[in-house]
Parts: sequence; C-alpha cells; structure tokens
Amino acid sequence: MAGEITVAAYKLLDKNTNEGKTVEILEYDFAKDAGAQGTYWLGKFPHKCLVRNAIVFVETACTSGGSATVAVGTTTADPDGFMDTTSGAVANLIDNAVITETTGTNLVVAADEYIILVIGTTDLTAGKIKVIIEWIEVE
Repeated sequence: MAGEITVAAYKLLDKNTNEGKTVEILEYDFAKDAGAQGTYWLGKFPHKCLVRNAIVFVETACTSGGSATVAVGTTTADPDGFMDTTSGAVANLIDNAVITETTGTNLVVAADEYIILVIGTTDLTAGKIKVIIEWIEVE
C-alpha cells in the first residue's frame, strides 16, 4: 500500500487474553505522527479475528485549517467501520468525544489486516485519538 504512514505507537496486536477476549488501545497523536492527509497504520491483526467492539476516544480535540475529516477502520473489512467521516468531521472531534459505529461491531477481519486512521479533505493541525478494540481470535 503506497502512501501509508505508520504511527509512532503502532502495535502488532497480540493475544493478551481474558477468557478469550483481548482489548487493545491504539493511538494517533498529532505531536508524534504529524497531521498530513493520508492513511495511518495504527496496528495489525496477526490472525483472523472477530472485532466485538470498537470505540474511538478523542483525548485531545482535533483541529485543522479547514474542514478535515477522520475515518477509522480496517484496510479491507470496513475502512470506516469504527468511525466514518460524518462522525469524524473535525467539528465533532472535541476533547473527550466518544464515538462508536454499529458497523464496527461483530466485524470479522482477516489475518494481517491493518487498523487504519485516514485523514482527509485537509491536514490536521492538532489532536490525539485513541481507538479501543475488543477482539477474539477465531482462527
């Protein structure tokens, strides 16, 4: 995939299980990752998995010089399944915002699929976003 950017806090998701469930917290941070338009790799599933839940938490408000949008999802299964560009309009990405999308629950993802954050329309100039994913390895 050309043009992708690996974030500073990138993770290869690993089984850290609690009765078969794993919870991972992934992070995009403008201070470490910059804010240019593009696709940012937050992490990667090592096996075929079932995502039970995904929550996007805006720790620090996102800002831009225009009407930036942010989407969060997976490379193939659903590129905006965790947060679509409507929910991810910069005006909605305020301090402590919590965003969930129903399409990001009970989502099967293939092995080696990436969790991505896509900045579109215009660059971000600030912001910190955490993605909390609960998943179960199914294969």
